[in-house]
Amino acid sequence: MRQNFYNEFAFIYDKLMVDVDYEKWTNFILKNISLNSKKVLEAACGTGGITYNLAQRNFNITAFDISEEMLIKAYEKLRRYKNVNILNQDMTKFNINQKFDACICCCDGVNYLNQNSLILFFGRVFNHLNQSGKFIFDISTEYKYNSMGETYVYDERDLFYVWENSLDKDRNSMSMEINFFVKEKDKYSRITEIQTHYIHEVSNIEKNLKDAGFTEITVYDSYTDNFYNNSSLRATFVCKKGD
Repeated sequence: MRQNFYNEFAFIYDKLMVDVDYEKWTNFILKNISLNSKKVLEAACGTGGITYNLAQRNFNITAFDISEEMLIKAYEKLRRYKNVNILNQDMTKFNINQKFDACICCCDGVNYLNQNSLILFFGRVFNHLNQSGKFIFDISTEYKYNSMGETYVYDERDLFYVWENSLDKDRNSMSMEINFFVKEKDKYSRITEIQTHYIHEVSNIEKNLKDAGFTEITVYDSYTDNFYNNSSLRATFVCKKGD
């Protein structure tokens, strides 16, 4: 779950996400929600990359994240948009006194949830959707985690970081320790982040969605029109609240 992993490095998060094609992801979302879906709930919104794109298209968005620091960065992007409401909420406990036409959760938000938390999250989403409301989210796949190396080193101008992975097959999780060295004038400041991602099988998520009451579940290869396959690095789920 996204706890306060991002306390100190929220300000460099967008630099790390520079390769994410938010426009492509947004277009996929728009193609897969109802044209009448004007009220959108976004879970684990981070610094608001997708939120920003939807706000520009005049959707009414309620976006939340557990990290106050990430939300500060999101607010900087979104404060001029009156159609955006930003909240500090937990994915497993959020309670918003309204229903939505669609819910989205992008960029590994679900990978921060263990199995029990995943079930709680799906239940909260179901309860916050209007009938036939769409639910769209993604995960990094088991194949991706099994393919990842143990250590990555990046050097990008004023930012240098070492990313070390440790796969725990017994717990179905990947621990990641990231040491950032950020240049400030003539010296570097060090920021250390330790995160845990949980590895979920696609078939298990489909079962959990059905158990929660979702129907018409389709799984895509990332944010494309191609279907998920065993070598997909990202699986994107599209389903709806059952009639």
